Amino acid sequence: MVALLLVLATSVFAYSVAMKPSNGGGSVVNVSEQFNFQEGQGGSNKAPSWIGMVEVLVIHDGQLVYDTLQHNTITNTGEGIISACTARGATSSPSCTSGGVYIALSTDASVTSPTDLTCPSELATNGLGRAVGTYSPVTTNSHKVANTFTNTGTTPVTISKVCMFDSASGGSLFAEDVLSNTATVAPNDQITINWTFTH
Repeated sequence: MVALLLVLATSVFAYSVAMKPSNGGGSVVNVSEQFNFQEGQGGSNKAPSWIGMVEVLVIHDGQLVYDTLQHNTITNTGEGIISACTARGATSSPSCTSGGVYIALSTDASVTSPTDLTCPSELATNGLGRAVGTYSPVTTNSHKVANTFTNTGTTPVTISKVCMFDSASGGSLFAEDVLSNTATVAPNDQITINWTFTH
């Protein structure tokens, strides 16, 4: 029994984290990186970075007609916001008013990049304009920011991209994702964005 416990205490445990730095123009790409933790030895430990998942749901006449779950791109400015917000309150720390909490919808289908600064063709009217999301914890190391939009216009709108900012207008682009398949939101349809971050 003692020998078994000793083996377990010195074993190398591994797990995989799915990441997608860019969706390459809409196709969902899963890249797996292996992180090894040697328990009791303390060497070669590597912590995973922040990972975002975006779920998009469209409800038409009370029925779910669209459902996708994809990895996002956290931008370089988003990484800066994470750093600033986690250091908030420390001497000489950068300012952080808000983190990634404002969700925007767009008709733009261009490829995402960590260097992106804006969300082209962002919608602003008919109930589909940028809105602050609602926070909820998921696990001890993850949380969700979500919002439900309703198309109050008279024509369908095709959503190609979802974006996240740190401000109700302007501000810094925190994260974004091009949908693998566009989502059509008809008049009176609801589109829900569930954005989950794990670190």
